[in-house]
Amino acid sequence: MRSIIFLLLVGSCLWLPAQNLQLHYDFGKAQNFDQTIDRRYFTATFELFKPDKLGSTFLFVDVDFDKGAGGASLAYFEIARKFTLHQKSGFGVQVEYNDGTPDFIVPAWLAGITFPIRLGGVSVYTSWLYRANRGSRSPDGQMTLVWSIPVWKNRFEFSGFVDVWTQDNVLESGKQWVILSEPQLWYNLSTRFCLGSELEISRNFFTFDGSFEWMPTLALKFKP
Repeated sequence: MRSIIFLLLVGSCLWLPAQNLQLHYDFGKAQNFDQTIDRRYFTATFELFKPDKLGSTFLFVDVDFDKGAGGASLAYFEIARKFTLHQKSGFGVQVEYNDGTPDFIVPAWLAGITFPIRLGGVSVYTSWLYRANRGSRSPDGQMTLVWSIPVWKNRFEFSGFVDVWTQDNVLESGKQWVILSEPQLWYNLSTRFCLGSELEISRNFFTFDGSFEWMPTLALKFKP
């Protein structure tokens, strides 16, 4: 069932008016206890944001090419649907599904409220969600912050997100905090192409020793 859902989502990127396509080259290494994970490979990202009269739909798919001969080794997707209840404030409700492959990526359903926080001339979009991880021993929660800020007469764009959630501790009883953030800085080469970089910051996401990992990329973005 998970494979069918994933294939449908990847297929949708081919015919829906995708917001952008990104190709990242990952640098550096991550440390998980005594294991060193080499991050020198490509990651492709397919991203869609589609507002409508009821709210908006957001979808992204990440595919890592870290298998022999450059093949795909990991795929991860999130699809979220927001229903706006109050147009002036932007307050609404959101449902979301996260999944991927291989098996260490735990499927999760999320639901909760969402609203923007305005800081000066910048809006940070927040979501406060109940998170149902498959096989979880008890309920979990997630907070998400998303932003996109034009810089220097729209020549640059500073965007990204921060996710913070709880999940069952993979090594012992109790819960652990998971932090994932991917701030990006893009330079607009033209109306369709951007050159930029992303810094993936994570804790207990794909390494589980509790330390923070800092992994930069060099990227090209195409906006159809």
